[in-house]
Amino acid sequence: MAKRLTIVQVSDTHLSRSHAWFTANWPVFVEEMRHLSPDFIVNSGDISFNGPERPDDLAFAVACHRELPSPWRAIAGNHDVGEAPIASRLNQPVNDGRINAWRTHVGPSWWVQDLDKDDRRLRMIGLDSALMGSGHEQEAVQAAFLETALTERDGRVTMVFTHMPPFDKDPDDAAITTHCILPEPRRWLIDTCLAHGVAALAAGHIHKHTERDHKGLRIITAPATSFVNMPANPPGDISHMRTGYIIWRLDADGLRHEVVRPRLFLSIDASNWTEHAKTTTSLPERPLLANFG
Repeated sequence: MAKRLTIVQVSDTHLSRSHAWFTANWPVFVEEMRHLSPDFIVNSGDISFNGPERPDDLAFAVACHRELPSPWRAIAGNHDVGEAPIASRLNQPVNDGRINAWRTHVGPSWWVQDLDKDDRRLRMIGLDSALMGSGHEQEAVQAAFLETALTERDGRVTMVFTHMPPFDKDPDDAAITTHCILPEPRRWLIDTCLAHGVAALAAGHIHKHTERDHKGLRIITAPATSFVNMPANPPGDISHMRTGYIIWRLDADGLRHEVVRPRLFLSIDASNWTEHAKTTTSLPERPLLANFG
């Protein structure tokens, strides 16, 4: 009997030793992973609270991930390495120093990970969405890497991970926004994924689960484990905004996903702060409890 590959996608953990506002769900997540024992875990970005200004946030986030029972990788989010300069809401443009801090503490800015179990063969590709549209010299290097990783995947079912989703509602929206990938690199990314038959593009950033099909490309965003931002006039059903994570499974029925919202996960609403400060990174210090983890 063919076996199943199980991948967990966790996102927007916002971990910090000095600004430990959103650490409560992490030990719960680690315990969940010990019971599930997935084949692999991917953090789809914003692993840290404010990595662009405090590299120790990156170091602490990595230390937390080392508690996981399964192999893992992470991709960078805007709270890890900053943003493309044209859309830098936090005034933290991606630069050499921030990229190097990520590589020192966490690992490569882009990567490929193959998982094979009997006839289940999966290729996962992680990309840094902050580089897309940044004009940084590493942007072109990453683009060439993606083309090669897709061309040489040897028939594997393929997932691409980016922190920011490619678009909000309209793939042709030309507005500059901090909610998704900039228009020009968005078109390149989507066209490249479609041309190579990518099964799913998995993202985070918006702290809620969404799913859509764009010309056969499945685009999924994961809920955050850290916090939510409740809108001023929330819809009648806000279940898609609660904290959680995603389980991906590749089996005889193909690649599927489900959202998991653990019973012990807290859904912290940070909107009181963000409505006034316009960002979470300006939260005051809140030191980590000594017995954390």
